[in-house]
Amino acid sequence: MKKSPFAIATVAILLGASADAASVRIADGDSIEFGGQRIRLRGIDAPELHQECRDLSGRNWPCGRRARDELRKIIGNDPVQCERRAKDRFGRWVAVCRAGGRDLGEAMVRSGFALAYRDGTSPYGGAQSEARSRKAGLWAGSFENPRAWRDEHPRDDRLPVGRHAGEIVPQARDWLRERSQAAGQSIIRWFRSVWTGTADPR
Repeated sequence: MKKSPFAIATVAILLGASADAASVRIADGDSIEFGGQRIRLRGIDAPELHQECRDLSGRNWPCGRRARDELRKIIGNDPVQCERRAKDRFGRWVAVCRAGGRDLGEAMVRSGFALAYRDGTSPYGGAQSEARSRKAGLWAGSFENPRAWRDEHPRDDRLPVGRHAGEIVPQARDWLRERSQAAGQSIIRWFRSVWTGTADPR
């Protein structure tokens, strides 16, 4: 059945969200907040806020904070408009957002401070190739893929939400199990050191 222009326009209004630049909080290089909602930019992945990268001299630099600053600079004083597409497993809206006619996701990838998703869903592969050839942003040195960095530095607030309030999903159980095992091993080592007389007397 052919959809009428009126129906398409109505859907766009229902799924859309907009805000003045002053009311938008930049959480990190690929997430913004306004109106009490956290929105992740679709098709990109930026360094985590506390992630560090290395320059050509091997020195660490705060690429996560720089990515956040870059997104803030791209938005400037322009109103932000987002077309929400879906929700991710953390309950955040995934959206294509624009400011001053600029696609924020594309602009971040082109600046070199975000990566295009490699799962085939991102339309920003060309922008990434251009940024890489210019050695822009992250590409000027070496960096760890943000997804790998998150796996090595888990955060409690990133644990996925289960179907019911208070439900602990398998990822959370694994996270807790690993830390419980590590704590248990530390206690066993301490008791062994006490038993053999090698414990620190302090």
